[in-house]
Amino acid sequence: MDLAPGAASSSLSDSDLALVDAVQDDPRAPWARLGAQLGISAPTARRRWERLRGSDSAWITTHAGWRSGVVTALIAVQCRPGTSDAIARTLVGHPRVMTIAHTTGDHDLLLTVMVPDILELRRLMQSGLTSHDGVVRMRSMLVTRMFRDGSHWRSGSLGSTTCSATSTDGPLRFPTPALRAAIGVLERDGRAPSSALAATLGVSEPHARRFVRRAIRSGHIVQRVDVRLDQPHWPHSLVLWMVVPAARLHETADRISQLPLARACASLAGGGANLYTVVWLRSLAEAPDVEARIVRGLDVRVTERSILLHYGKRMGHVFDDRHRRTGHVPWASP
Repeated sequence: MDLAPGAASSSLSDSDLALVDAVQDDPRAPWARLGAQLGISAPTARRRWERLRGSDSAWITTHAGWRSGVVTALIAVQCRPGTSDAIARTLVGHPRVMTIAHTTGDHDLLLTVMVPDILELRRLMQSGLTSHDGVVRMRSMLVTRMFRDGSHWRSGSLGSTTCSATSTDGPLRFPTPALRAAIGVLERDGRAPSSALAATLGVSEPHARRFVRRAIRSGHIVQRVDVRLDQPHWPHSLVLWMVVPAARLHETADRISQLPLARACASLAGGGANLYTVVWLRSLAEAPDVEARIVRGLDVRVTERSILLHYGKRMGHVFDDRHRRTGHVPWASP
């Protein structure tokens, strides 16, 4: 785990959010293009981004995409009273446990797990999770399709609050060694130079650029900009588990995914719900209204709702109790 604690003001200005949106549109875009989009010079754009990154106010997260063939699962964990923090600490260093969220409701922890295959998922659930005597019950669900993730979200500072989801047509397959190697470089530095990618992949720089560009466009690799957890713009997250008629599942998920503050939306299999969404909130008081907007006009039944209290880990990045980013656990092998 690479430790790099930071301390800075949690406030993101309008210009900061505009820069975040520009980088979110294309995390590996040249600074000249990003600067032109913002009406500033390339050096200024780069300097402002390095300031945000250096203060841990914003950073690029890279991970294997749903289309790459990895198995993604959500695991809700019920813990014995007083043990959830200890259980979370034992899981933080596990590279396959991408996200650890403390939640309200019937379960104390919500995990996002990404593994190469079902066999490793079974092993993780049987040994990595149940080995802790504080675990009372687990509920696991497989993600069958990711309609919206963190790469689709926009603050709206550039005039748009959403973007089209990456196409997911075509066969799924397990990540190739080259894809895994590229993810290994980019999850440490989302803007890693082509020379570093070429050296790792053993190819020319132009070939490395084309390979990564195709992988990102096809959804095999996902890149997104994350912002610090203690920012005041969207301090809370509402999680909804829903049941939708199978014939209308994709249509419903597409509509929910277009909501400006929808952070994630995925179809599920193997549990009581077949649709899951996470929505950012500006205040807890707006949770009922946001839920009402989500289900209005849709054939949807909400089976469970919860609020995310704290992230111990989010897509590989580790946080302390004060919401400060303190490290990163790589998913791919070096």
